[in-house]
Formats: sequence, structure tokens, C-alpha cells
Amino acid sequence: MKNSKREEIVSHSAKKLFNIVLDIQSYPEYIPWCTKMVINEKKSDEIFADMYVKYKFILTQKFGSHVKFNKKELTIQTSYLEGPLKDLKTNWKFEEVKINKSKIIFEVNFEFKNFIHQKIAETFYPLIENKMIESFKGRADSLLD
Repeated sequence: MKNSKREEIVSHSAKKLFNIVLDIQSYPEYIPWCTKMVINEKKSDEIFADMYVKYKFILTQKFGSHVKFNKKELTIQTSYLEGPLKDLKTNWKFEEVKINKSKIIFEVNFEFKNFIHQKIAETFYPLIENKMIESFKGRADSLLD
């Protein structure tokens, strides 16, 4: 299983950044490989959703997820339900450092069912992670500046 933890300081409020990441139905607007999001069920502190992902040279794939969130603690946890992976978990934590400056802590653990896919994903994961984090930061900059 591939594990990664990343921390970033961002010049926006933690609560506003939390809301941007939680706005999963907007992902197709700015996450390059996300082509569609389907919200299957939404409750006060959880969402069941399907993300449709299209990478170059690979057919579109569906990733079903259970998203739990806590608006007071500014945390978002995603558990994998179905798709091409064996497992996927993500954790987001948003901490206010000072006014309009926050620390984002992002953790991910994933494992593909197929060994070859796993090795390819591990090779390219740093590029994918950077692109994803930069996409969220760009979204924040465009909405909050």
C-alpha cells in the first residue's frame, strides 16, 4: 500500500479551504482528470459519491467513496467503496495558523488490485499529488482573492 502525508501553508482561511475541498460536485471544473461527480446521498456530516476519472490512455473509471466530514474540527475523511482499487483512504485537516493563513495536512493511502497498476501509480503518484494540491490551491486563489 502506498502512503503519503503532505503539509502545505496556504494564504486563505482554514474554514474557506475546508469548504472548497468539501464542494466535491465542483471537482470536474478544476481537477484535470475528474470528468464527472455524482452525489448519491448527502447527509449533515457525510456524502456518498462517485467520481469519474479519465487519465490519458486509460478508459474512464468510477471511484465510489464515502466522505465523512466535521465542520467544527475542519476534517474530511474519504473511504473507498468501489472501483479499480483494492483500497483508498484520504484525510484532510485544515488548521488556522493566523488570519488568512492555514496549514493543510493531506494524507492518502491507496492500493490497486493489479500489481502492475500499483507500481505505475506509485511511480507517478508524486506528479498526481502535486497536480491535485495545486488544483485546489488554484481554485482557492480564484474564488477567494
